[in-house]
Amino acid sequence: MNCPRCDKVMLQTRPEDVEAQQCPQCEGHWLEGEALRRLESTVNVRLFEWRKLPSEEYQARAVACPRCRPRGIMKKVQSERDRHVLLDVCERCSGVWLDGGELRAIQEMGLVVAISDAVRFILKT
Repeated sequence: MNCPRCDKVMLQTRPEDVEAQQCPQCEGHWLEGEALRRLESTVNVRLFEWRKLPSEEYQARAVACPRCRPRGIMKKVQSERDRHVLLDVCERCSGVWLDGGELRAIQEMGLVVAISDAVRFILKT
């Protein structure tokens, strides 16, 4: 299968033991089924969160599903884990495209954010 952004052949990869495909050029990821939910459940807390996300303009560009024929434009959906991440979701096959850096952004959390989330959780209960 080819990358929906740069049309390079994607390679099989297993981030957090979940099957995915990754573009060797733009480092985006193609996920299917429950793979995104499984990856979102992994939170790596870092002292400092170094994020390298694509620009909002880049994320907003239309992306065609690499799986479906004919190739339909995927729907833009804001990530539940990170409001700066705009996912591309195919409404036919439910596949998800994450641009380079987006997977890491939804899996990592800075220490300050992790502490403030914990405090909010404790105060709610």
